[in-house]
Amino acid sequence: MIAKSLAAFLFLVLPLQAKTSIETAYESGELDLATALIYQVQSLRAPDALPTAYRQTHTRALCGTPQLVQAVNAIAQLGVDDQRRLSKLVQRRPNKQQETLSPSGCFLLHYDTEGSEAVPTEDLDGNGVSDYIDLAAVILDSTWILEIDELGYNAPPSDNGLSGDEYDVYFSDLGRGAAYGFTYPEESGNTTYSYLELDNDYTNPIYQQTKGNDALRVTIAHEFHHAIQFGYYQGNDGIWWQESTSTWMEDVAYPHVDDYLQYLPSFLDVPHRALNSGSRLGGFHIYGTSIFSHFLDQRYGREVNLQIWQELARRSSARLEHFDQAIRQVEPGGLGVAIGQFGIWNYFTGPRYQEGFYAEGFKYSTVPTRDITLSENLAVRDSSDLDATGSDYLRLEPQLRSGGVTITFDARRGDFSRSLLLIGPDSVEVRPVQDPTVRVVGWDQYDEVVLVISSAENSGFAYDYLYEVEFDPDLTDAPPAVATALRPNYPNPFHPNEHQQTRLVFDLVSPSAETRLSIFSTTGDLVWQQDLGTRAAREGHAATWDGRNLSGKLVGTGVYHLLLETDGRRTTRSLAVVRD
Repeated sequence: MIAKSLAAFLFLVLPLQAKTSIETAYESGELDLATALIYQVQSLRAPDALPTAYRQTHTRALCGTPQLVQAVNAIAQLGVDDQRRLSKLVQRRPNKQQETLSPSGCFLLHYDTEGSEAVPTEDLDGNGVSDYIDLAAVILDSTWILEIDELGYNAPPSDNGLSGDEYDVYFSDLGRGAAYGFTYPEESGNTTYSYLELDNDYTNPIYQQTKGNDALRVTIAHEFHHAIQFGYYQGNDGIWWQESTSTWMEDVAYPHVDDYLQYLPSFLDVPHRALNSGSRLGGFHIYGTSIFSHFLDQRYGREVNLQIWQELARRSSARLEHFDQAIRQVEPGGLGVAIGQFGIWNYFTGPRYQEGFYAEGFKYSTVPTRDITLSENLAVRDSSDLDATGSDYLRLEPQLRSGGVTITFDARRGDFSRSLLLIGPDSVEVRPVQDPTVRVVGWDQYDEVVLVISSAENSGFAYDYLYEVEFDPDLTDAPPAVATALRPNYPNPFHPNEHQQTRLVFDLVSPSAETRLSIFSTTGDLVWQQDLGTRAAREGHAATWDGRNLSGKLVGTGVYHLLLETDGRRTTRSLAVVRD
């Protein structure tokens, strides 16, 4: 009989919504473990085969491999009858009418040409093979080239001629369920050989975000990466990392498809939770962790994800301490430092996007912040907690108030990484924080002041901390402006062929909620304009101009007029442009 602790562990990492009807029935004793595992696979593979009470409503498709991994890994722990029941579902290759070898000879494709699971019949090149299968074969070959030949991953383990020397790929009507694809592990243990099962056309309504040939492309990139992973490590504790890197691999192979974007909110919505926290965050969280694989790729280099897989293979475990060992090859501070950087990167997404962070960060959703409202000389105190590798964001808005803030942090237990983000109208400063207390002097020069707090622990939950924030209007070192004025631009004259830009500097004697710089020709035509938003009362505000007009063309030699508008007030100055 299976120990309850083992069964609970299996369900802890299942990538399904918490407390599904299947899980609830198992926990109450209505279903035994084998039946629950079978139902979990069927919920994606063949939901109509489930008793009505256990059918789940899926709003979008996902990868069905995690359910298979857990089911196969559980087989050895079951009794003989239950082993037979589960094996019949997860270790039986489909029977198909036709088979075709890919051009490289690396893959053998199995498919039907008649019946409910037939692939599309169109054969425009007249070679006697469905164009859909021809396309799949080409995609499979290019995926092998990318992931193995170019990126350096090992080829997937051989099935020792079980169905020939090639890697086997089967096509079925998966769209009747809720899966993009399955990679079937055929043995339990740390490594295994496998085969793929893909949809026969990707046109069913369940394929909403990505469908048709693009769905075929990213699913092959995703599922074949699982086949590769099974040669390194396939333990249950690594399921989140399997999905993280397979979902990341979709974008490496097909960056124009952006299928991974649909999963990111499930991670970014709960940044305080651990990377490997599993199903307790909802069904798509493990796919959303692909953002971590993107981060490692873009921050430290594409080879880091492979190095982590190599370390997991050596350790036969996916404990985060092994991630730490792998990351130390490129980051001496290890996982803790990397997580601190990861927390920073995750702030600059969506409308907060800044260059130098995620290449496609402007497409991402945003992390929630803990916004703190401050009054003069009145401290705000509160507490919170983070799971290992989680991050919190304490956000302050100066709102043009002169002065500064003092932030005090007290870690009750555990190690934390902290960074201060000082975000101005046209600048971003990232300042590491080591001391318990940090002061921001002259905070009115910034639009936002954000303290990013990340747990540097690699295991555990609810590491608690206290913080105190106090606003002091006298905490400033900014010289007051004598008057609102435009200073001479530099360089002046401005030679666009020699200098990339000229710096436009101005002082404000009082705060401005609406600030605008404009450049006009001597005939009064608008040449260039930039809205600068809110600006504080201080010396030395600046913007830059590259010498181009509103159409993006370099302006000609001549004198131009610079206009500064601040809450209805207008100040002008002339500048010269010299073209060779």
